[in-house]
Amino acid sequence: MSPPTIAIAGFTGKMARLITASLLSTHPHALIHGIARSPEKVPAAIKTHKNVTTFAASATDPAALRTALRGASVCICCYLGDAALMLDGQKQLIDACIAERVPRYIASDWSLDFRPLALGEHPAKDPMKHVQAYLEEKEREGKIKGVHVLNGAFMEVVWARFTGFVDVERDAFFAWGTGDEKIEVAAMGDVAAWTAGVAVDGGASGFLNFLGDRKSVKELAKLYEDVYGVTPTIENKGTLEELEVAKKAAFEADPGNYNVWRGLFYQLVMLSGKTNLGPLDNKRYPMVEPKNVEAFLKEHTKESVGKSIFFF
Repeated sequence: MSPPTIAIAGFTGKMARLITASLLSTHPHALIHGIARSPEKVPAAIKTHKNVTTFAASATDPAALRTALRGASVCICCYLGDAALMLDGQKQLIDACIAERVPRYIASDWSLDFRPLALGEHPAKDPMKHVQAYLEEKEREGKIKGVHVLNGAFMEVVWARFTGFVDVERDAFFAWGTGDEKIEVAAMGDVAAWTAGVAVDGGASGFLNFLGDRKSVKELAKLYEDVYGVTPTIENKGTLEELEVAKKAAFEADPGNYNVWRGLFYQLVMLSGKTNLGPLDNKRYPMVEPKNVEAFLKEHTKESVGKSIFFF
C-alpha cells in the first residue's frame, strides 16, 4: 500500500505546524503537501524534510491549489482569518479537492460543537456552519467526505485575556453564572495529534469529538493557586441571563469590532452547555495521551500561560 499523502492548506500557521510535527514524529510513512501563500515562511527544518513538499498557492488560485492537491488522500484546512477566507476560501479549496478527486476534507473547525447554534448566535462560528452545509451537499453528490474535529476550546485560548475567563496579569478570574459551570477544553498540541491520526485514518469522516479536560472557573482558579502558589480573586459578573444581555449590547454597539464582543459570545455558548460535545472519540487514537488543565499549567510559567496561544 502506498503511503498516504496529506495536503495541509495554510501551512505557515500554528495549527498546521503542530499537525505537521505530529505527522512527522508519529506517522513517518506519511507524505505532506504543504500549501502556503508564502512558502518561504515555512521553517527550514520542515521545508527540507524528505517527507514534505511545499507549494505556493493563495486561497483564490484554483489552478495552484489543484497542483498542490494532486495525489492527496486527504486535505486538512488550517486557514485562520476573516469570514471571506473561512467561508469562500474553504469553498474554493473544497472545489479544488473535488476536481483532484481528494476523497476527504478536514474543515478548519477545532471548535466547540457549533451545530446547535443558530446563525448569528455566535458570528465566529457561522462560516463553520456554512462550510458544513456545503460539504454535506457535496457528500450527497458523492464527491467528497467532510471531516470535522471538535475539541471544545483550546486551553491556550481559555487562558488568554481576550476570552474573558481570566486575566493572569491581575491574578483575577471572572465568573458568569454560578462559577460551577464546566468549560470543555483541550491543548492545541493534543488536538493536532488527534487531527494527524484522523488524517491517516481513511475511515474517519463526519464529526469526531476529543477533549482533554472539563473544568469550571472556580476549578481553574484553584488549579492556578495550586500550581503557581498565588491566590487569585474570583469576580462574579452576573447571571447567564445578564451575560446574554451584555453580549447583545456589546455586539450592537460595535459589530465590526470583533475584539470587543467575541469573548462574551464564547463564554455564553460554553457556560450554557449548549455547545458541549457528545460521546468522545479519544479512545479511537490511544497513542494520544491528552494533558489535563493541571498538566498544561505546569508546562507554562505564570508569566507565559496567558500568552501561550502565541507560542509554538
